Amino acid sequence: MTQQFYRYWGKCRQNPDNNSYHLLVYHNLDVAACGYQIVKQNIFNSSQLFEHIGFSAKDVDQAALWFAYFLAWHDIGKFANGFQALFKHNNPQLVSIDTSKSYKSRHDSLGFWLWNNSLKHQPNVKLEQHSEDIDELYDTWLLIMTGHHGKPPEREAYGNLSFNEQDKQAALDYIIALNQLFIVDSNLAHHACHFFDINYHKKLKQISWLIAGLTVISDWLGSNEQFFPFCSQPMPLDEYWHNHAMLKAEKAIATLPTASPITPFNDIKNLFPFIEKPTPLQQQALTCQLSDNGAELFIMEDVTGAGKTEASMILAHRLMTAKKAQGIYIGLPTQATANAIYQRTAQVYEQLYQADSHPSLVLAHGSSYMNPHFTQTILNHDEISQQKYPKGEQSVSGECNEWFVDTRKKSLLAEVGVGTLDQALMAIMPFKHQSLRLLGLRHKLLILDEVHAYDSYMVKLLENLLHYHALQGGSVIILTATLPLFLRQKLLDAFYKALTGNKQALKLEQSLPFPLMTQLNHNGLVEQAIETRPEVKRQVNIEWINNIEAGIDKISKAIQQGKIICWIKNSVQDAISLYQQIQLNLQLDHTQILLFHSRFAYCDRLDIEEKTLQWAGKTSNHQIRAGKVIIATQVIEQSLDLDFDEMISDIAPIDLLIQRAGRLQRHVRDKQGNIKPYDEKNQSLDERHPPSLTVLAPDWQAEPNANWLNEPAFRNTSYVYPNPAHLWYTQKILSEQGCIKMPDDARQLIEFVYKQNLEPPAGLQKGYYGAQGANLSKSSIANQSVLNLNAGYKRDSTNGWDNEVEVATRLSEDSVDIYLAYQQNEKIIPYCSNSEYAWEQSRISLRRAKWEKIKNQIPQLDQTSLEKLRQQIHRPNAIIVLVETDKESSFYSKELGFYLN
Repeated sequence: MTQQFYRYWGKCRQNPDNNSYHLLVYHNLDVAACGYQIVKQNIFNSSQLFEHIGFSAKDVDQAALWFAYFLAWHDIGKFANGFQALFKHNNPQLVSIDTSKSYKSRHDSLGFWLWNNSLKHQPNVKLEQHSEDIDELYDTWLLIMTGHHGKPPEREAYGNLSFNEQDKQAALDYIIALNQLFIVDSNLAHHACHFFDINYHKKLKQISWLIAGLTVISDWLGSNEQFFPFCSQPMPLDEYWHNHAMLKAEKAIATLPTASPITPFNDIKNLFPFIEKPTPLQQQALTCQLSDNGAELFIMEDVTGAGKTEASMILAHRLMTAKKAQGIYIGLPTQATANAIYQRTAQVYEQLYQADSHPSLVLAHGSSYMNPHFTQTILNHDEISQQKYPKGEQSVSGECNEWFVDTRKKSLLAEVGVGTLDQALMAIMPFKHQSLRLLGLRHKLLILDEVHAYDSYMVKLLENLLHYHALQGGSVIILTATLPLFLRQKLLDAFYKALTGNKQALKLEQSLPFPLMTQLNHNGLVEQAIETRPEVKRQVNIEWINNIEAGIDKISKAIQQGKIICWIKNSVQDAISLYQQIQLNLQLDHTQILLFHSRFAYCDRLDIEEKTLQWAGKTSNHQIRAGKVIIATQVIEQSLDLDFDEMISDIAPIDLLIQRAGRLQRHVRDKQGNIKPYDEKNQSLDERHPPSLTVLAPDWQAEPNANWLNEPAFRNTSYVYPNPAHLWYTQKILSEQGCIKMPDDARQLIEFVYKQNLEPPAGLQKGYYGAQGANLSKSSIANQSVLNLNAGYKRDSTNGWDNEVEVATRLSEDSVDIYLAYQQNEKIIPYCSNSEYAWEQSRISLRRAKWEKIKNQIPQLDQTSLEKLRQQIHRPNAIIVLVETDKESSFYSKELGFYLN
């Protein structure tokens, strides 16, 4: 072999064996062959992507070959001598090292530099087409290919420092040889003439992000030495392609999870055999007319307990049967809510697919790998093939192919996912491997719950997600009990503009009923009022107190009456202080009172969440509930199925008070608190006293001043909810109404507080307009954090791909991770020592400002011991603090969590 390109390695093992390397050109062909097979076999619906850019369904071979051709370019940056120097060897068969060259930019970015600064200008490189658009077409494909490590290539790479002229010539010779193999021999150029149509190129830019996801997967597979053993002996490219790469790629692709066929929707009983009679919302989900084609958006607004989760799954199955989706992703506001919905979904999702299939269910959030309900369901390929038991008889209620979870980057590719909304938002933001998340969301139905829980930053991100999902033909179901009209307008407009191309906002009726089901598709907008079943109609009376002592007195009486009572505080510190005060005043121990907030170590929080559900969950009885007190923060107000006899809450915006009131006498019980089955004929009623929500708030002021919330009892509330007008209008309307009557008053209550263009009292105007300005600023930051997906797969100077720009799915104060540990016999062991993930379950996240304030009061390791332990646990920035074993620590306890001021 005389060609120089056979002298460059692509993969290597650093050991004395000089043959421990794989030639670069063969690695490129390995990856190309995997991409070919992915498209040829329509893995992840990949062949359909190529139909969008001009390949007909019968041209799948040519589409696969076109993809493979460009994949064979993906690692051309490794021709750089600076990169080749990374392998220390003395093998004369490999290119000699040029000591004048260095490796300052990654090989993927060097690949695009090589194309843009050298190969582009050489003859015999591009297709034999005389078109002004040929360079731009190649630019788009090479950006995709050289972004195979999960990010588009850098805009400015240091190519001149890495390549010498011999490297450039070797790369050029390789590309000319590729052209012979793929373009000339296969007559591929003839089938690719439509690429020069401007409309196809515009579509290519839109879907380039999805093709980038396929490129990443192809590279992962083609880099697996188990499938593609090293080959260091040169042979002609066509021989390696046909006799090695293609054959091995077929075996590699066979290890990918296969798509599960959907079973047609027949009856609600298939999904939920326990439902005797559908709720009105569920009936609407069963009977609403779906459009013949195209994406659809549904918004389900109904009270707590109306069966929204079941209604969304019924509608999801109908949409899947209508070929509008092949899977589902359920996005929730918190990890706790995702954990709860995951367990409910595990009991039903398999019914969406045919009985002999193995659909995967993934829990997708940052701590999913520590959730035992999820980790017990992960099955490797051998376990799946060996399963003999019929569906419904598994030892676990769900299953997940390990391929989807060996890295969280692939989790959204599973058929059904439950997780935080953040995981979906990362698909449209400059996060590494966002292309895989975007590919995973394609052909999925998005079910978004508790959308009212997001601030203006996340709402703007959500608008962008809805817009792009509609552009891709994806459908969405939104669930909520408390949706202001302005937010409803934003979400509908985002979807509508993508659906129709119309830049005008939808005209919505301002006096809408509640409950309501909204449906938006190509046929227009349908807003259907819905009845509420009698057992979830309720009236919660409002009582007011203006001091902590009055609330403690109410708790004391509830205990004496054998009730369970909850007080929801607006800040962690207020919750801890109240808990300590109640313990002291009422002399309660841990068997009677529980504290639940977000500043517990993960292992303790799991225990507390489980105990909360035992005490106040649906199945709890009088013996368990009697005389119990739970002091909690906002962690308790969403998605947890809790039922308290009495409740106290700090003043909060109206939608949150409605949510909190939804956990007050949620289920029908007798006088003692035992659950009563609902008798529709006799309409069995709750035998407890009528529900009453007690709200801690300042004395009512018709003309409040700027210091309205400055009393010590409300100072943290004003920090957590910085718009004072929302709190004041909440107090005003509830004082006037005297109750929360659901569903009758829902729309009136929410719009009274959240209507646009409020004119608050003079004393609150500065705070109100300041908060409004902050919201606009957050929305602007969100817009700057979203990728321009229509511009094609590339970096933008403003979109945060560069390392110096950080993006996040939530705007929050800078935080630090603190790991709790014990010191025993000169050894440092994690606080949570009985877990596979001991260090992670010993972690607490804390505001950096708070940590800086208190860190000098807390026992820590000396710097030498700290650095040694950081290396041992592979957490280079970990803050390790020591908990005392023989007594309560001065800053953390299992009972209080992190509580030092």
